[in-house]
Amino acid sequence: MPRCHLCHLDRELRNSHIVPEFLYKNLYNDKGHLMAINGVGSRGWAPLQNGLKQQLFCENCEQHFNNYFEKPFLERWVRGKPLPETWNDMEFVQWATFDYSAFKLFHLSVLFRASVCSLPTFSDVYLGHHEERIRGLLLDRKPGLHSEYPIFGYAVVHRESHKLIEMVTRAGKSSINGHRCWGLMYGGVQWWISVSSHRNIEFEKAGLQPDGRMPFHAVPWDEVDVIQMAAQALRAVSKK
Repeated sequence: MPRCHLCHLDRELRNSHIVPEFLYKNLYNDKGHLMAINGVGSRGWAPLQNGLKQQLFCENCEQHFNNYFEKPFLERWVRGKPLPETWNDMEFVQWATFDYSAFKLFHLSVLFRASVCSLPTFSDVYLGHHEERIRGLLLDRKPGLHSEYPIFGYAVVHRESHKLIEMVTRAGKSSINGHRCWGLMYGGVQWWISVSSHRNIEFEKAGLQPDGRMPFHAVPWDEVDVIQMAAQALRAVSKK
């Protein structure tokens, strides 16, 4: 019997989403398909009927993710809509307040799922010994210190309409002030998590605060590297 990646018990595994399905809701076309750009075949993309999944967690751990991390994020972010739908002033900074523990653990849970899966979209994510530390935080429902795995995010908006762009991108990695950072876009925001054994003071000051408050700046979509990579792939596909 396979082993669950969260509880490490030998149990039957569910087909688990990496990014929760509700964050794909507005991305389906009228046929109920998503476009997954993979560069394979004559079209260079494949239609998906659901967000990316893999057998990773047992039923109990799936419910753990859902009850403690996903439901609070769904309620506060997706239904609560803390960011303006139209960002008329690009210099504007929107502050929002969240439950610090649930909000941080949700993003750590997505990063953890990306790390333990073997899907190409998330192949760049390698957390090393931090993977086990984050697994423990998720199991214990403890967000850790504010200095551990700080989270920073910026809204991604269309340059002309100034509306949030909702898409789910492949995982990206970067080095900021000598700290390894991992990024994923979902829910209209490019999220970055600093994964380091040393404090990343810049992230701590500019990102999620211990009282749950978090500032969001707006960045035009054509200045976000991962979106430009997707746009280039689409242009290449259209020429085939």
